[in-house]
Amino acid sequence: MSQFKGKVAIVTGSSRGIGKAIALKLAQEGCSIVLNGRNQERLDEAKIEVEKITPNVITFKCDVSDSEASKQLIDSAIEKFERLDILVNNVGVSNRGTVEESDPEVFKRVFESNVLGSVNPTIPALPHIKKNKGSLIFISSLAGIRGLPNLGAYCSSKMALRAIAEAIRIEEHEHNIHVGLIYVGI
Repeated sequence: MSQFKGKVAIVTGSSRGIGKAIALKLAQEGCSIVLNGRNQERLDEAKIEVEKITPNVITFKCDVSDSEASKQLIDSAIEKFERLDILVNNVGVSNRGTVEESDPEVFKRVFESNVLGSVNPTIPALPHIKKNKGSLIFISSLAGIRGLPNLGAYCSSKMALRAIAEAIRIEEHEHNIHVGLIYVGI
């Protein structure tokens, strides 16, 4: 029997790519799934795929860089499934160009998505994760270990996720929650 059977998972940025793959795998393992993204059409397509595995799936369209929308995302999971066990912070955007060539707005946009897009859902999710001794996962990148040329904003935002994950891991140690940080490569 899977350790995930009967659990509820929110996966941000799950309308495509890595997030959708994670949501599908968690559904196969027995989780109820909350799909999240900014594009309703892609969310609906992802939902159809997850529904082939489980009927226990909902979508919630929002931009998790918005703190109020993130709170509503968490509230919708609790309202529908009456619990939350897993939050996978997967949302993110990238950039290209040297730091010198970058407009400061590029850094702002990347940090809003990659950092605030993880912090905003994490804060309202933590009480539920603690209650169920659940898991809080941050999807980072190998670019979050070492700065790379032409990816300054992206690398620094992914490095910030490590600091956030480590802080939460230490702060919440006594609550026996799992805090994971995944460094994705090419």
